[in-house]
Amino acid sequence: MILAAYREDFRYSLRHPRVRSGALVSAVAVFVMLLTGVAYWWPALNASATLKLQIEQKRRQAVEASTSAQLVLVSRRAVQHVEQIEKKLAASGTQVNLVQNLSTLARQHNVKILSEAYEEGKAKDGYKPFVHELTLQGGYAELRQFLTALKDLPTFTIVQDAVMSRAGNAAVIKAQLRMHTYRKVENNPSGEK
Repeated sequence: MILAAYREDFRYSLRHPRVRSGALVSAVAVFVMLLTGVAYWWPALNASATLKLQIEQKRRQAVEASTSAQLVLVSRRAVQHVEQIEKKLAASGTQVNLVQNLSTLARQHNVKILSEAYEEGKAKDGYKPFVHELTLQGGYAELRQFLTALKDLPTFTIVQDAVMSRAGNAAVIKAQLRMHTYRKVENNPSGEK
């Protein structure tokens, strides 16, 4: 009912020539404002979309460049590690040298060697392992440093098994390690590896 009254009032107002010309001018002004708005808004929208695409492309290029640089670094490190491991495998270490190296390493990191046992494993794929079992005692940080420093030995030594235990609230940890030190097998004339 109220809507019908407004409509009737609007129709009655349009009978006057000045109201009609004012409504026409207002409609033209709204149309011009819309055209002007669209004329400015459309290029700004396109520029924004173009800028977003450029930013995305730059990001993608930056990520690809970063990934490529990281891959190059990782590849170089891997080549260096392979060369180091090859050198270590080619080193002719004896059991005496190995015992001395492990003792020195333990002293450097304040780790006590409680017991040690060594045996030679069977050659496989051109490599022969020294198998050694160590029982160590020390603080957690010292044992961790000892294990980390194994890579600095002149031989290729890896930890196969590690069992660590602590008695009660004691700060001292007991670690039982089973390690293998690999070396290349020299070809024997008898054909034995």
